[in-house]
Amino acid sequence: MSRASTGGMPRHALVGAAMLVIGSILVAAFGRLTAPAPGTAPQAAVVSYHDVHFTDRADGSILATLVDGRTLGTLSVEEAGFTRGVMRGFSRGRQQTGKAADAPYRLTRLADGRFIMEDPGTPMRIELDVFGSDNAATLARLFRAGEALTGKDADPSPPRTSG
Repeated sequence: MSRASTGGMPRHALVGAAMLVIGSILVAAFGRLTAPAPGTAPQAAVVSYHDVHFTDRADGSILATLVDGRTLGTLSVEEAGFTRGVMRGFSRGRQQTGKAADAPYRLTRLADGRFIMEDPGTPMRIELDVFGSDNAATLARLFRAGEALTGKDADPSPPRTSG
């Protein structure tokens, strides 16, 4: 084959480029076929959960109560921003699915120590740790208040022994 038939490019350069393209496709296909599907990572077991109502207050804070009306606590204006943003996102999901706007949200603690806020009426859920430790700690504090009110064990880890 002459240079004229390859458009003036040396044959070894064309073969190398073809091998690079084919190799890239094979590597991508292998990765696609062997990687787990999104959302199929093993999920830690649910240790406990609380269904909670969040109510905006006139001063900008948020009152958190269990569904039976017992108060978990109040998120100050400084703490309320993240929770308000999450509730806004969940509210959109509720509007799209036609679910009741005043339904409670669920705070869940997993066996691995992570906390999740979810909307049981929709498929929406947020792992709180991915938004920073301060945001997770704020809602974890409410969760632990729920543990204290309901008499559930707030810490699933076994007691430490000395020695």
